[in-house]
Amino acid sequence: MVARWNTINTSILIISLAMLDLLLTLLGVWSVEGETRVWVLSFEALTLTLLLSNSVIIRQSIYQHQYAHRCRLFANMAVLSILFCLAGDLVNFNLTQSYFQHGTVVKHDYLADSVWFFMPGYMFLFLACWRLLNYSGVQVIYFMLAVLLTALLALYSFLSMYLPGSGWYVTFLTGGYAVFIAQAALLGFCLLIRSNLPKVPRFILAFGMILATLADALIGQFWIFGNEGQGYYPQIRAINWVLYITSQAIVIHLPTIALAQTHSSSRTCAADAGFAK
Repeated sequence: MVARWNTINTSILIISLAMLDLLLTLLGVWSVEGETRVWVLSFEALTLTLLLSNSVIIRQSIYQHQYAHRCRLFANMAVLSILFCLAGDLVNFNLTQSYFQHGTVVKHDYLADSVWFFMPGYMFLFLACWRLLNYSGVQVIYFMLAVLLTALLALYSFLSMYLPGSGWYVTFLTGGYAVFIAQAALLGFCLLIRSNLPKVPRFILAFGMILATLADALIGQFWIFGNEGQGYYPQIRAINWVLYITSQAIVIHLPTIALAQTHSSSRTCAADAGFAK
């Protein structure tokens, strides 16, 4: 219980640090552009380090629990998801400050490179959510139809913001990722209505998943293709950072929700067995 309380407090701290980053940026105290760039990136690197550490601690607490054998996969997926996403964050830091690498239309096209890391990172998270939902039978059919509808809506949204001449590389990666990351919101809504999960935790987890889609939607609309390819930068970067970090600070707790579900199921089975006797 103490470990869980500490990891929750750490996530709150992580979200607070992201909000402080945004506040200092909006107030003009520092900026990712200019002399204070190193301070911003160092502060954000510290935030990401805390995020990874918190995820590892959650994994360790799961392994120490008596129901660990049922939830270790969730814990491992959560850590792998964070590791891949951190690699994507490193790309998005654009440490070399290189622009127009893949064409002459999109200035911040290095964001397309990060898709190679974010896509497998979120794939691990999606698989964990899928196992947590535990759909079967006709539920799987309904879910696949919802996936298709979500993909079509995401594709339409992408085409509405797309700039002609962006190049096949940027188009292929950002378009594919737009369709992919939209499924995070779908999984969030599915978790929201999944009544066999603990009520408050599933609401919070669903919020974190929906934030993941929203954060990347802002990147596409205002950072990649916004302002005729120049991006509304660096303000949109700071806003996206808060949404992204908040989402990540929440979803790393998915293993504990899986553990709570397993614990609840075990108690129910034990109670049924006692009643049968």
